[in-house]
Amino acid sequence: MPELAALVAEANGLELFRPHGAFEVHCAHCHARLDGNGDCATCGLIGRPAAELERRAATDPDRVAKLLAAAIAKRRAYTPAAKA
Repeated sequence: MPELAALVAEANGLELFRPHGAFEVHCAHCHARLDGNGDCATCGLIGRPAAELERRAATDPDRVAKLLAAAIAKRRAYTPAAKA
């Protein structure tokens, strides 16, 4: 697994961290439905602040690294739908 700090920096560069209110159900980036954690399965947006993931990494770094790597891969693979 790549170093966690490098993953967080890359996720910040891709603007993946966008904390939002608990009432929001659609992604601010691609408008897909958010999962229960506020994350977007379509474009990789993470609905929690980076600081929260860094705190969680203290107890489970592999899980956080997987989450960040998956979100980065989703964002890189995401292409907006063409408007008609």
